[in-house]
Amino acid sequence: MLRPMKRAAATMTVLVALSACDWLPPPPPPSAFSAAASAGTGGPGGAGGAMSTATTSTASTGAGGAGGAALMCPVCEPPEETGKLVSAEAIEISGVVASLAHDGVFYVHNDSGDTARFFAIDVKGAPLATFTVTGAGAIDWEDIARGPCGGGAGTCLFLGDIGDNNSKRTGYAVYRVAEPGAIADATLAADTLAFTYPDGPHNAETLLADPVTGGLFVVTKTIGTSSVYAFPLPLTPGKSVVLKKAGDLSLPIMPALITGGDVHPAGRGVLIRTYSDVWLFPQAPGMSVVAALLGTPCPEPAPNDSQGEAIGWLASGAGYVTTSEGLNAPMHRVKCVAP
Repeated sequence: MLRPMKRAAATMTVLVALSACDWLPPPPPPSAFSAAASAGTGGPGGAGGAMSTATTSTASTGAGGAGGAALMCPVCEPPEETGKLVSAEAIEISGVVASLAHDGVFYVHNDSGDTARFFAIDVKGAPLATFTVTGAGAIDWEDIARGPCGGGAGTCLFLGDIGDNNSKRTGYAVYRVAEPGAIADATLAADTLAFTYPDGPHNAETLLADPVTGGLFVVTKTIGTSSVYAFPLPLTPGKSVVLKKAGDLSLPIMPALITGGDVHPAGRGVLIRTYSDVWLFPQAPGMSVVAALLGTPCPEPAPNDSQGEAIGWLASGAGYVTTSEGLNAPMHRVKCVAP
């Protein structure tokens, strides 16, 4: 968690009709946008050969690209406030992800200062359950992702203890738990995916999981260019690994501190949010998360959150939700056409 001295006002306008309709081609690449791939990290899930940067209208042909399939930007409705997080325990929400097992349920968590736990809420922000996580620490949880557990073991949640405001930590961890079978207070055991970076400590607030390959990625929070790091596959609990740098990206509007993200449930796009904006990096079928992040993003509607750090796709993929830090933080939903 790193609070801005003053939240920047939203600086972009979506130059399209704000009503649900067909996806549109991405905008021309802004001059401020740049992306550079690192060799050897671009395959599906962050393993494989060198990547090629996606073009404006076609998928990257490297690293999980789709051989020229068209990439489309959704046109979405304005943010709709659906309710508020009324629980006095959910006051520093930094991550949100939709459940695929329980209709209308979202998982959220606090950042630094809380214990190892997360919450289930509905789209109105009403509390449904609290899950205590054993075998996990809680230095600075900053994001939550959902993806395959591996080995055909079902769906897991990944809780990223990745925050490091002063960039001084000697190690970080992602805690993996099986998605709860019931929405009721429970204790869940975690596997620890410990890691370090290849080039020293970094602050990060964005954790992404590939729903197809199970790849896991961390995006740093930097004024200017952020970096994408990939876990080596297969994920191996119980030992610390060194992540591979997969690429660098700069958002079209600067400065842009990246505070959260999520991968579409069917692998059709990567949402990235900052304190003031929302961006979507389209994915063609078969395209890797990293290849998508090296493409051209689409500006999408952003709520006027006071401390916005959480964003997650709806389980249907037909839009997304956001929420903010603070007591009684609002829940917002943005509806889009499902890809």
